[in-house]
Amino acid sequence: MIHCHDDKECVILDQIKFLNHTYTHTKNWRQSVEADSIRSLTWRKDLFYVEQPFRRTNNEQMAKKKKKKKKNDNNTNAKRSHDEAFDDTQNDLISKLNEAANFCKDKLSFIHDTSLIQTEHSFNDIPFAEIATQQNDRIPPIQQILLTDYFLRASKLGIQTNLLYTHDKPHASIIDTAIAGQIVLPEKCRFLWADMKNMKLLVNDGRKYSFIVVDPPWLNKSVRRKRPYHWSDFDDIKNLPVENLIDRTHSSLICCWSTNCDRIEDFIKNDLFKKWNCQYLTTWYWLKVTRSGEAVLDLTSTDKKSYETLILGYTDNDDRFDTLKNTTKIICSVPALIHSTKPALHLLFQNLIQFPNDESDHCLEIYARNLLPNFTSVGNEVKMFMKDDKNHCFLLFSFS
Repeated sequence: MIHCHDDKECVILDQIKFLNHTYTHTKNWRQSVEADSIRSLTWRKDLFYVEQPFRRTNNEQMAKKKKKKKKNDNNTNAKRSHDEAFDDTQNDLISKLNEAANFCKDKLSFIHDTSLIQTEHSFNDIPFAEIATQQNDRIPPIQQILLTDYFLRASKLGIQTNLLYTHDKPHASIIDTAIAGQIVLPEKCRFLWADMKNMKLLVNDGRKYSFIVVDPPWLNKSVRRKRPYHWSDFDDIKNLPVENLIDRTHSSLICCWSTNCDRIEDFIKNDLFKKWNCQYLTTWYWLKVTRSGEAVLDLTSTDKKSYETLILGYTDNDDRFDTLKNTTKIICSVPALIHSTKPALHLLFQNLIQFPNDESDHCLEIYARNLLPNFTSVGNEVKMFMKDDKNHCFLLFSFS
């Protein structure tokens, strides 16, 4: 699932292998309780079928822009020129991204499947975020529901907002729910479906976490125009009680996704990390590539980028974290053709620094849109991509 470059600057993640491995042994609780109810699930191939770059090259973009009417020189919203957008530091990053893309081209070799078509997918048939927001003021004391065999076999399990559910089985499970139909739960997962303003419910649970992933729905021009999800402003994100969820008894690692925006990156390093009482560690990048290893967008584009930024913070001194300081690692993977879907990070760090430990370290994802094994996931769309193919959603059943 993970391949590391010899100089440790480039890592290739195979998300399909990870996801298929996660659901190799899945129990369908609506079928027989015998061994034949254990099945292997695979994920839809077309969701990761990126055969061609997404958009035209930068030269083609510039040629098209020249045909447009010139904007007024005083227009403060005009896009920056290439020279304005790329200083020496950014040119150095582009050079490293190019090296990573070339490395991917050498390592990746997929057989072209003529039965598949590269198409962006959107699954918003059930308004999870709206439901959670409507109930954000109904905050009872934290309640935990252990999904016992009785619950898992229910014909229509009523998954509710603001309740912390625990699936402690050593295998994945298919269950029937009243609102989302069949969904799949990975092994040993917990989830809280709630508006983020209710995240203090998780603090009341008392568990502390040493590996935390935060993927805020940042506001930008594309999100404002397309409205693919509900965004959070800086104050909303800063008000999250992350500092009360970090395990202070030993070293902890915090991974925060960012858009390619200097203002957001500065906010994470100088505001969020300060409030969360953690220190800045380093900045890595996720490079999205096609199945043949080509960057999905031209790397010198001044418009949309083919990479996203991952900012790492930490607490306490740890020799393992010291090895990551001042590194610029490029994480390469074929992206899912679904908006804002990120690769799982915990296996990467387990491979690089043997952290987190599944037995002793609790893991948390904030603003989660899907569930992960051995994780607590919280968000207003936490079940977004866990539904079955009958609802045309992220996970498709392919029994083997």
